[in-house]
Amino acid sequence: MTVSALELVNSKDQFLALLTKRMNEKGDFPAFAKSVQQLDELMHDQNKNIADIARVILNDFTLTQKVIRLANSAMYSGMGGEITTITQAAVVLGIDTIAHITLSIRFIDTLSASAPASDEARRELAQAMLAGSIVRNVVTKLNMVNGEEAVVCALLHHLGRLMLIFYFPEEWSQIHKIAQNDAMSENDAALRVIGISIDEMSQEIARNWHLPKKISHCMISSATFTEISIPGSSDWLKVMANFASGVALLLAQQCNADDLKQYVSRYCESLLISTEDLAESIDLAQQMAAEFPGNPESGKSIGKPYDSRERLAVSIRELRMALAQGIDFNVALSMMLESLYASMGFNRVVTFFRDAGMLKAKVGFGSGVPEVLPGLIFPEAYAADVFHLSLANKADVFIQDVASTQSSSSIPAWLRETLPDVDAFILLPLIFNGKAIGLIYADWCMGTTNQIEPSEFTSMGMLRDYLMRALIKRK
Repeated sequence: MTVSALELVNSKDQFLALLTKRMNEKGDFPAFAKSVQQLDELMHDQNKNIADIARVILNDFTLTQKVIRLANSAMYSGMGGEITTITQAAVVLGIDTIAHITLSIRFIDTLSASAPASDEARRELAQAMLAGSIVRNVVTKLNMVNGEEAVVCALLHHLGRLMLIFYFPEEWSQIHKIAQNDAMSENDAALRVIGISIDEMSQEIARNWHLPKKISHCMISSATFTEISIPGSSDWLKVMANFASGVALLLAQQCNADDLKQYVSRYCESLLISTEDLAESIDLAQQMAAEFPGNPESGKSIGKPYDSRERLAVSIRELRMALAQGIDFNVALSMMLESLYASMGFNRVVTFFRDAGMLKAKVGFGSGVPEVLPGLIFPEAYAADVFHLSLANKADVFIQDVASTQSSSSIPAWLRETLPDVDAFILLPLIFNGKAIGLIYADWCMGTTNQIEPSEFTSMGMLRDYLMRALIKRK
C-alpha cells in the first residue's frame, strides 16, 4: 500500500523515514551520495593520488567522456591546451576541480535517470541545469580557482524541491498551490503540508549523505542580496546559488526584461560582480544550455575505436611532453594506462609488479578492476604460460582468442578463474636495467573487437618505453 505524506499528520521524522525509503527503493540517489562521499574523501586525503580519482571516473565510460568534454570547455580553455585523458585533466586542472566536475555531471545524470515523466519534474530539472550553467559562466569570467565547486553548489541548491517533485508529487502540488494562493513561501507551505520545511529537508539529506559543509550550506534558501562576502567563500557560494536559482525561476516564468534586470542589479554588489557580467552570464547560459552535460548517454566501451591509431599517436605525444615537464613515474603510469584504455577501447588495463616472489596486480582501470585485483597474482617461479614467456623473453604478446585450442594450454588457470569474460589480451613487459620488473596487461571481453594492427602494437610499445623513461629519471 502506498503511504501518502499527508497521512503522516505532519510528523517530521515519519516523513524523512518515508523519503529515505522511497529513495532507497529507487536506488539512484543513494548511489550518488556514495560517489559524493568517495570523491570528498579523495579531495581531503593528504595522500590523495591522481590515479585514485582517475580510477573512480574511468569505471564509468560515459562519465569519462563527459568529464573530458567539460574539461575542454571555455571555462578551462586557457589552462594548457586540449585535454584527452582524466589523468591529464587532474594534472592540469587539479584533483579538486576534476572531483567537482564529476559531481556536477553525476548529479545531473542521476536526476535525468530518476525523473518521473511529468512536466513539473522536467521544468525543475531544467531550472537546476540552467542555474548551474549561469554559475559556470560567472566563475569563468572571474577566473575563479576551482570554480566548479560553485556549480555543484548551485545544482544541489535545488535538491529539496526535486526530492519532493520526484517522490511526493501530490504533496508538492499542494505545497505549490498553498504558496501561491496564500502568498507564503514554499518553506512555510511545506511545513504546513508535510511537517518540515524544504530547507530542513535539504539539510537532513545533506547530513545523511555526509555532504561537505560548503555544499550543504548552499542548500538553504535564506541567503539574500544584502550579504556581502569574498568570491569563493562559503557565504558567497550560498548567495550565488540562491541568485542563480532565482534567475532560473524568473526565466521559467517568462518574466519581462525589466524585472530580470532589477533582480540582477540587486545582487551585483553582494556578489562583487558587475551587472553587465551577470547579465552576459545569464544570456550565454540561455544560448548554450544544450552544452551543459545532461541527458545521460547510454552505453559503455564496445571495443576498439575507429580512430585508435590517431588516439595512440596523440597519447604518445602527450606523454612525451608530460615527461619533459617532469611528471613522476606514478603520474606517468596512470596517464599511460588511461591512454591505452581509451585509445584501444580495452575492457580493463592492469599493471603487475614484482613483490616478494610474486607478481601482483597493483594499479588498473576498467570493468570491475578493484574487485578483481586481489585475484590477479602469480609466482615469479617459471611456469609454461604466456605471462612467464613474455617476462622471460622481454617480448610483447597478443593473444587473440583465449578460448582457442592453440592458446588454451598457455593461459594460466588463475587468469581464467579471475577474469572468465576475457576473449583477447596483450602483455607489455616493463624492463628496467635489463630486467623485467613487471608487465602491463590489457584485455577485451567477449563480443568486442579483438584485432590489433602492427602499427597499433608498435605504438603501445612506444607508450610503455616512454613510461620506463620516467622510472629511469627517478633513479
